[in-house]
Amino acid sequence: MLILEFETHETNESGKEVFEEYDWWRELVSKAAEKADSFELRCWADDAQGIAFGRAFGEEQPSAGEELVFAGKISPEMLLQLTKDCVAEGNNLKYFTFQLYQEGKLLFSSEHYGSEIYWFSSGFAEMGFLMTLIKNHPIIKGFHNRAN
Repeated sequence: MLILEFETHETNESGKEVFEEYDWWRELVSKAAEKADSFELRCWADDAQGIAFGRAFGEEQPSAGEELVFAGKISPEMLLQLTKDCVAEGNNLKYFTFQLYQEGKLLFSSEHYGSEIYWFSSGFAEMGFLMTLIKNHPIIKGFHNRAN
């Protein structure tokens, strides 16, 4: 598992993590979605935009905690909406936790409004993609490997 490290990010007045730009996030999600067949979205009761996305593209799932959980299949329409319109009015991601799966296996996890990114594929092509991502987005400091 690879964990992305960021140069810096801040929090907005709501205490949600914010970044200067989110093109890096769109690229990561799009790349991970190439192999994914399903997603899981976790959000809080006051995350109206995340809830709207979850209801539009998934089904609400039972939750052991206070988070609302939605799961669904990857579709071109879902991916377009996810990447095109991912930033909320507070300049944070609309999604507290967004995860992509392939046949039940976790491929990608974006947590805490994108401030914690976990990449679970480490093939040669994926490493090249991540190196290019770091080069093109100085906000990303690098990544480190942690055993799954």
